[in-house]
Amino acid sequence: MPSETNRINKEQLMPYFEKWESMRGSIEGFYQQKDHHAVEWMREAITNYHELLECGGKEFDDRKGKLEYLLLPLNGEERFEFVKDKIASHYAYVQLDALFTETKKKVARLAIRK
Repeated sequence: MPSETNRINKEQLMPYFEKWESMRGSIEGFYQQKDHHAVEWMREAITNYHELLECGGKEFDDRKGKLEYLLLPLNGEERFEFVKDKIASHYAYVQLDALFTETKKKVARLAIRK
């Protein structure tokens, strides 16, 4: 849970989601057309998602014994690695879209607890 000093600021995070929403249709179209621009745009989207995670902060996970991004959804670390490793695959786009959707829901849930 976010501490008093590390609260989730929904307004601060919204530009990352808005940027994804503005990119996702183009990326989907590039993949459908088998256009190499899909990978270029995905790199930008991956950077955007990573910045979102950074902005959301980290917390120590006792079960794993390490710091983890607060906003990562279930199996988020593995799923994000899949996106980065399989960037040329349409499935990477599908997974990144799911990560953004689930992260947005998590932001909403954590922001309510303020």
